[in-house]
Amino acid sequence: MTLKHVANNSKTKKAVLLENNGNATVDNSLQVSVVDFNYQVSKKDLGNTFIVDRDHGKTILDSFSIGLTWTSEDTLQIDYDKKLRTFTQVNNINGVTIIYKPR
Repeated sequence: MTLKHVANNSKTKKAVLLENNGNATVDNSLQVSVVDFNYQVSKKDLGNTFIVDRDHGKTILDSFSIGLTWTSEDTLQIDYDKKLRTFTQVNNINGVTIIYKPR
C-alpha cells in the first residue's frame, strides 16, 4: 500500500513510501522506492532503496516514521526513526544519490 510519494522539482523522479503487510512469521515493513515519475507503483512492488521494520515492536510503523525530501533534482534525503531495523539501505539508485538521517 502506498503511504506517500514525493516528486523532484522537474517531475522526472519520485520517491514512494510503501507499507508491506507481513504475516504470522514476517513483520510489517516500510519500504522506499525511487522510480521514474510516470511509473505506477502496484501492490506487488517492493522497495528498491530503503526497507525497515519496527524491530520486534521497539517503535511504530506509520507514514511519519520515514520522511522524504528532495534536496536537489538528483538527491533524496530520507530521515527516519532510528529505532527502525534496517534491511536495505542503498546510497545511489537510478541516478539518484540518497542521504540518510536517523532521528
